[in-house]
Order: sequence, then C-alpha cells, then structure tokens
Amino acid sequence: MKIYPEKLAARLGQTLDKVYLVAGQEPLLIEESCDRIRAAARAAGVAERLVLEADARFDWQQIFSATETGSLFASRRLVEVRLPTGKPGRQGGAALRDWIKQGGDDILLVKCDDWALASERTAWAKALDKAGVYVPCWKIRPARLPAWISQRMAARGLRVDSQTGNFLVRRLEGNLLAADKEIERLAILYSGTQPRLEDVRAAVADNARFDSFRLVELVLARQPGAALRCIRGLLEADTAPPLVVGALARELQAVGGFQALTKTMPARQAFSKLGVWPGRQQALADAARAFSPSIVRQALARLSQLDELSKSSSSDDFWVGLERLCVGLAAGRPEYLAA
Repeated sequence: MKIYPEKLAARLGQTLDKVYLVAGQEPLLIEESCDRIRAAARAAGVAERLVLEADARFDWQQIFSATETGSLFASRRLVEVRLPTGKPGRQGGAALRDWIKQGGDDILLVKCDDWALASERTAWAKALDKAGVYVPCWKIRPARLPAWISQRMAARGLRVDSQTGNFLVRRLEGNLLAADKEIERLAILYSGTQPRLEDVRAAVADNARFDSFRLVELVLARQPGAALRCIRGLLEADTAPPLVVGALARELQAVGGFQALTKTMPARQAFSKLGVWPGRQQALADAARAFSPSIVRQALARLSQLDELSKSSSSDDFWVGLERLCVGLAAGRPEYLAA
C-alpha cells in the first residue's frame, strides 16, 4: 500500500503494519517517516529494535539469524534494514521476500536513502508494498515549497505571509534539511507571532555559522550554482574566513577518513569511529564515492593555502579562491583546485 509521508501519521494511528518500505530522495522526509514508524512501534509495545546496515559487504543471512532467536525482553521486535544504495541485489531481494513469507511477529522497516522511480517496479519492492506500507519520499517540487514551508512554520507556532515564505524558498534552495533547521531557529526567536520579512531577513543574515555548514552541504551535494550564491551571501554578511575554512576542512577530513577506513572495515564501523551523526552519514558516503581520495587531498591542501591567504593578503583574494575551490569540487572540475 502506497502512503505518502503526510498521510503516514494517520495510518500509524489506525494500525501498525507488518512491513514498511521507506524510500526516496529526500533525507528529511525519509528520516521523519522512519521516526514516526519507530515511535508507533514503541507505543504498540515493540520494545526492541534491531538495526542491520546492508552495505556492499552485508551477509543477507543475518536478516534471518538476527530474528530466529527469540527476544528475552519483548514478544516483537522492529527489524530495521538500512539500504543506502536502495538496491539489495538479487540475493538481498530474495532474502527480503523470503523473510516476509516466513511470517513471525516482528516488524520489518526497510530504509532506502537512494531511490529511483524504476525501483518501485522491482519484485522485492512490490513484495514489500503488498505485505505492508510503501512510503515514497520524493523531493518537494519548487511550486509546492512555499506551501510546505508555511505549513512547517505554522506547526511550530509561526505565521508568515507569502512574501516571507518566498524569501525563505529562495534562501534555502529547496534543501529541506536546511529549511527545517532554519524554521526551528526562527520558532525559538518568534514563536507564536507573525515575524515580518525584515525580521526574518535579519535573523537569517545573522546566522553565519549556519551558512558555513550550508555551503558544505551544497558542495558535497555537487550543486555549484547554489554553492556560489551561498559564498556570496557569506561575503555580504562579512563572515570571518576561519569559520568557513573550518567547516569545509572538517567535512573534507571526514570524507578522506571515511575513504581510508572503509578499505578495511564496514561503513557502519567507519562512521562510528569517525563520530559521524546518522543524519550526515548518507551525504558523507555520497561524497566519498563522488570525490577520489586524491581530489580530497588536493582540496584540503588548497584550503590550507586559502587559510594562509586570508591572514596575509586582501580578503578579495580569499573569496575568489574559495569560489574556485567550491565550484571545482561541486562541478567536478579538478583544474579549479590548483592555486
């Protein structure tokens, strides 16, 4: 049964299904849908949760061995299979179908952080859809973003006019994770009121640290145009260069560390060793695939040069160099990484 994220809460309020497939291309909607399912399972007395990271090295027999032994603490468990690529392969697809056929009291949640429309037509996805609930989490279309932002703000006690909503749409470039963080921050400042456009502009412009991390997200997501606009916003806000350099350096170092560690250990263990939060793991893994280790090293070396440049030369040279570096990474133009 296909149920879109905005209808999931109503379904969970009626019944807890046997199987859930949460998949799409929008991280915020995926994570929120999974959180709702986890909360509903706990409310229904499903006290134990098993998490299986189905990366390239995953042994699909684990899905059976993990549930064959009865729980000492609960009659039912939530078995969460995290599938970063959205593709279990032939063996994984067969294992998921077999798990459904064998019955049992446990609840299955399959979370896919990468998804295509064609995936809905695969045999294993159809089997999960038929056995329970499929929650497609697609990106919000640009025309729907103003209404989406208005609804999210209303849910946090904020009322905004269309002009203010459109300003936030332009500002946040369709990134729902960034939008959710910004709305949460505005709610702290203006809860229960109707902030004016000038208030929102001032609050957003004052958040230089937020913008620095926003730049990192855009570079890793390979959005050169949006990254360039973000840099110019940082410049206009007179953001201190060390703040921007630090945010980029930390993320690039994490990407390089992840690339090195996953040569000898599973992704889950590498994330744990690096201390990467779950909400950042997919973006970091995607970047590790998109950027070669040599590119990451070259970018870090150039970033170090830019840090020195910001202390010894005009600020204009730093910002121009930062633009070239970020656009080079985001657009796959390694020649831009040279000094």
